[in-house]
Amino acid sequence: MNSNKRGEEIVPLEVKAEVSLKSKSLKAFCNKFDPGLAIRISGDDFIDQGWMINVPLWAISAI
Repeated sequence: MNSNKRGEEIVPLEVKAEVSLKSKSLKAFCNKFDPGLAIRISGDDFIDQGWMINVPLWAISAI
């Protein structure tokens, strides 16, 4: 991360219209750039996987 900008961080966001999820590209991005947090929006339930948080489609206003 750019240490010159305090309080600003890029959070990768992936949107899926399915419940069956793999997030290969999101995982590859996180492995390469280590953003600290990633968010996936999908038809699945809330899931915190440590490196990524899944937010259900119906709850995107909570982001």
